[in-house]
Amino acid sequence: MNPNKPSISVWQGIALYVGAVVGSGILILPGITAGIAGANALIAWIGMILLSIPLAFTFAFLARTYPSAGGVATFVEKAFGTYAGAVIGWYYFIAAAVGQMIVPLTGGLSVMYALDLPLEAAYIIAGGTVLIAGLSNYVGLNISGKVQLAISGLTMCILLLTIVLAVPLIEPDNFEMQLSGSALSSIGVAGMLIFWSFFGWEAISSLAPEFKHPERDLVRATLGALIIVGVLYFGAAVAVIGTQAYTAGSGAEQEAANSASFIQVMVKTTGVHGGYATAVVALLICIGTTNAYVAGISRLGYSLAQSKVAPSWLDYRHGKYLTPTRAVVFVGAVALLGLVITYIFKVGLNTLIHIPNSLGIATYVLGAMAGAKLLRARFEKWMAAVTSTICLLAYPFVGAFIQIPIVVGVCCVAYVFWRKNRP
Repeated sequence: MNPNKPSISVWQGIALYVGAVVGSGILILPGITAGIAGANALIAWIGMILLSIPLAFTFAFLARTYPSAGGVATFVEKAFGTYAGAVIGWYYFIAAAVGQMIVPLTGGLSVMYALDLPLEAAYIIAGGTVLIAGLSNYVGLNISGKVQLAISGLTMCILLLTIVLAVPLIEPDNFEMQLSGSALSSIGVAGMLIFWSFFGWEAISSLAPEFKHPERDLVRATLGALIIVGVLYFGAAVAVIGTQAYTAGSGAEQEAANSASFIQVMVKTTGVHGGYATAVVALLICIGTTNAYVAGISRLGYSLAQSKVAPSWLDYRHGKYLTPTRAVVFVGAVALLGLVITYIFKVGLNTLIHIPNSLGIATYVLGAMAGAKLLRARFEKWMAAVTSTICLLAYPFVGAFIQIPIVVGVCCVAYVFWRKNRP
């Protein structure tokens, strides 16, 4: 879209917003969270949907008041200074770097389960997906925004189809909950994992200058997206739990099976061929999403280097392809190395997801605190304060990973200070 000519209507805004939030994470998280918390996982899904309301509206209010393509980083820098804005950039970069390992592994696990292949096959497929995305971005064959919207649409179709087909097989007894002390802890852990599938509520911020009527349509688009995403996500969780398409426990075998819960539902409802088809579609979704991850994070790295808040080695464009090839090679290498490490040390998806989650929650805390400082209307300030408070209260559930944003933030500030003051 042409940034100099506002062209986004409220319906287009809803589509773009839903496309930014609905990703491949929803294909694995209903099963993984059910494996951890059982039927109690529904409480975690409801909680995260409710948390999304003040979160999404806070960023919509900020985008309406301070329309900028810079998004959250711009708000935080405006509220707290250059160093805080740089920290947000580093948070995004590292969160996406880990995310680009999770997404292709999701596709690999889907194919592995559908075809009854060994675990090694999932990692080989994931590595191949990263290579395809890296090579296409190296030579400039990026997937267009329309194709990315189509991928999100395909994901939504899988969700809807799974929900509809699962209805006849849902058993009320599968929703029996047990609310004990340990159960509450598992609900909190499940909630932090679910957070991964809700990333993207800040995406509307960078699109604000392209809305025809941002003062009116930003909030409307946010409301529409909240309703669609909430219904789809809760429906998907109900389908998986109601048909018991998961295995209780958090071991490696249970997690691998639970990451393919949607395929289990499809096999139960349409037979083994339905499972094959779902696995192929899931892989295509993950290939497209990984391509977008590599494209976005490599350009973010290039942009951070240009702004002198990341190593200057990344500030390079290929003479022929005009792409940030060094950044593409770097993020691709990080993903491949990460896949090797996770395979050797048997690091599961439920552990990996906590890394970008910890950084994402920290980003939302800083963004909401910026809203509490910058927004003028009392209600908007209150909404931002509620968002930052809830995120802070939820933060301890990431466990030991709570240290990651602190370490990243200190490293970022130290690097930027050194870069500014070196001889």
